[in-house]
Amino acid sequence: MITIAHLYPYELSLYGENGNIKALTYMLDKENIKYKVVLIDKEDKLELNKYDFIYFGSGRPKMLEDVKKRLLPYKEDLLAYINNDKILLATGNAISIFSFLGLYDIKYYEKRVVHDCLATTSLCKGLIKGFQNTEYLIDSTQNILFNINEGVGNHNTLLEGFNTKNFYATSIIGPLLARNDNLCKYFIDLLIKNNPLD
Repeated sequence: MITIAHLYPYELSLYGENGNIKALTYMLDKENIKYKVVLIDKEDKLELNKYDFIYFGSGRPKMLEDVKKRLLPYKEDLLAYINNDKILLATGNAISIFSFLGLYDIKYYEKRVVHDCLATTSLCKGLIKGFQNTEYLIDSTQNILFNINEGVGNHNTLLEGFNTKNFYATSIIGPLLARNDNLCKYFIDLLIKNNPLD
């Protein structure tokens, strides 16, 4: 049984980003793979070792700061989760939350970055389509996730996002997995690999 944790869906709910969870579960249903989705609210204790996939979507700036403060006590647990190759995906301005892990820095833009996106990635074949509407971009060109054909990358380059082990952070929304079956299939295959069927 695959367990998907959607963290703070009522606070990090801008731009229809819950569509990423719907895309994942739709594809899991097509593959006849058993799963459950756990909605984690702000009062809930995090039990990271119980989750196979964690998702964070976009939110208003105040919500992002509140979530970051809430996660501070779980810093070492989150790093252990990532080092154990469990899957964590953050999209849109949720990338700013994870600067406290020390994996990358964040650059704040007073003038929001708003742009249609076309990109490629080593994770899967084909184009990645999406949209950017954010005040935050990752300020690093190491461990990049996407090569941008249209859009804005990290540190004013054409290199966007961050990926180490199975931690994926990108400013691109869409919802990203709902618009890109190829990328969604990558995560499904990864979940299956990490959770072989009996």
